[in-house]
Amino acid sequence: MLGLYNHLKPYYRKIELVDLNVDPRPLPQLITDAGHVYMGGMSAQQQSYYRNAVSIKQCGKTLIVGGTAVTGQSPLMDVADHLIENEAEMVIDDLLQGLATGTARKYYRGTPAPADKFFQPDYSAIDLSNYAHMALQISRGCPESCEFCDIPARFGKNYRVTPWRQTRAAFRQLSELGWRGPVFIVDDNFIGNPKSALEALKKLYHIGEELGIHHPKYTEMTLRFADESETMHQVRAWFRRCNFSQSFYGVETPNKAALRETDKRQNLRGERNLTEKLTYISEQTGSGVMMGMIFGFDHDSDETVERFIDFVNSSHAPIVMAGLLNALPQTALMRRLVDEGRFIQNSSGNNSDGVINFIPWRMSVRLAERNYLKILEGIYCPKAYFRRVMRHLGMVDPGLKGDFRGKGEQLLAVGKILTRNHAPIYWRYLPQAVAIAGRRFSPGSADFQGVLAEFFALCAQYTHFIGQTRALQREIAQRQYQDWQLFSWQQFLQADITSVELLQAHPMTPVLDTIRVRLQPIDFSYQASRLQIMRVFCQPFLERGFAEFQGATLSSEQCLTLQIQAFSEAFRQRSALSAQIAWPVWERYLKEFLVQDPEFPGRVRQAWRKYRAIRQLADAG
Repeated sequence: MLGLYNHLKPYYRKIELVDLNVDPRPLPQLITDAGHVYMGGMSAQQQSYYRNAVSIKQCGKTLIVGGTAVTGQSPLMDVADHLIENEAEMVIDDLLQGLATGTARKYYRGTPAPADKFFQPDYSAIDLSNYAHMALQISRGCPESCEFCDIPARFGKNYRVTPWRQTRAAFRQLSELGWRGPVFIVDDNFIGNPKSALEALKKLYHIGEELGIHHPKYTEMTLRFADESETMHQVRAWFRRCNFSQSFYGVETPNKAALRETDKRQNLRGERNLTEKLTYISEQTGSGVMMGMIFGFDHDSDETVERFIDFVNSSHAPIVMAGLLNALPQTALMRRLVDEGRFIQNSSGNNSDGVINFIPWRMSVRLAERNYLKILEGIYCPKAYFRRVMRHLGMVDPGLKGDFRGKGEQLLAVGKILTRNHAPIYWRYLPQAVAIAGRRFSPGSADFQGVLAEFFALCAQYTHFIGQTRALQREIAQRQYQDWQLFSWQQFLQADITSVELLQAHPMTPVLDTIRVRLQPIDFSYQASRLQIMRVFCQPFLERGFAEFQGATLSSEQCLTLQIQAFSEAFRQRSALSAQIAWPVWERYLKEFLVQDPEFPGRVRQAWRKYRAIRQLADAG
């Protein structure tokens, strides 16, 4: 929004930027004199986003919306005057010209912008005293192919780096405005291109030298940061020189089969295991690690919960953003689950609300959600959390965070922490923190005080996470589950078909009739074309075909053969779906349909590669 504000200034007589997180006034009061209102938000904010959009339109304003909350299926389509999906830079001027001439379209789909077109933020638009951190983007795009992630689809796989004159100007403005606090480098994957990341770090360092201040920084990236290449060794060294005090890593899960399943192969690189990689990163850089963790993959089950908890608690990462897997728009995961018939509803975008939006493979919806709560309880109980805190305090370099807060502000914060919520817990662990600081540094030194400041900051974080956990405990205790939410997808595929209702006959072939199928004892009905439903029941038989296949690669003809064989088996096992259509009719249509689908061989090959990789892991123990 800071960048959009800067771009729009020449087009309007007056423009203001409003952050609803810090401005307490009612929204209608904030926009009284506005003609056009631009609003942005992430998918996690979509509920309040929609409410605010309705409020803005009730005030009679022209509303333009953007951000990752915007898709072609968003409820905002029925409210906003104009919508921009994905990056705005390449379409914003078309919209502005259309607004001026009365020819603006309803919907604009942005494309990845060249780096020299990136919006340049104007930090003078906000009161910096309202914020604990500032944000600045250096690159966009991620070359990885994680099945659950929408970054490559929205922002591309090409790693694009902001021109350095713009990055220098942004840091210079922050410095001139008096900002001395942390800066979040909000890149999709800071090391998406290691050589470019190395150049970025060198230039960041020289900017800091030029300005006379190296802001504490943090960013997000993958565990490739622990690779042993010469380039990555240099990246880690410069990472420390540039005062990166911590970073967020997509660790996801200790379940290797689940990592294979979701194409998170970068986490399986090298000889080190996941815990060793995280430790190595902190040893090399002095920076802390924050972990992103996900539960609910197809290879997760009731049996993998304790392993998940034990893995987290064996690490030195105090802050663990654990979420329940959700299928997001524009992801390969969403496409697969829709194709398999398992998708339930659009995600809220909040991966910590304890809601799963598809039917898990090895668990019911209810069990997945309760297991997620069990994970939060396991990693945020005081004993487990503060063990991780103490490991963290024993490894990180406190000098990377600097001393940007005044003594009075620090003492006030410590006073609140030690006298309010959960204060007895913090007093209990304070002597351990003091002992660690004393072993590492001279009592009273800046680094000694830095370790204690880090301890108190993590106490404050604990207040947040334990509050989130207890709120979820209350919510899940009150949830009512339907019968079908008590079964896994494996059980769905084995359930009896009790009725098949014809809803709409297809004029060309009964293979494409729309039908409704009811399953028992699950008490679940499924409505789609006969072909789509038969494809759902093919899944176990396709895996059986993979198990019998002995080749090293799959030709298009072999893909077709395996899929036809799976359909044939499903035809025999699920005869109620065939509507008395003879198998030769099915076979003839399938061959024509699958041959004409250009994506079909790729889908089968991808499923086969995952199956083979996971079998190899299982065989290796």
